[in-house]
Amino acid sequence: RLHRERMKSSFPEGWSPPHKLSRQAMDGLRVLHMHDPETFSTPMLAERFRISSEAVRRILRSKWEPSPEQ
Repeated sequence: RLHRERMKSSFPEGWSPPHKLSRQAMDGLRVLHMHDPETFSTPMLAERFRISSEAVRRILRSKWEPSPEQ
């Protein structure tokens, strides 16, 4: 709850990252983290993919998959 309140104060207009990854890049990020979470930590993945740690955290938590039509 505290984290959610902090995020609302940090991003008052909602989450809109300046650099967006393709679906393929997001899948690769998840695979790297699942393969070795200690080596491919959130800060390291953020640096490698040139996105924020918050974006990496959101990608790793997300379970959304596009439907076959999309």
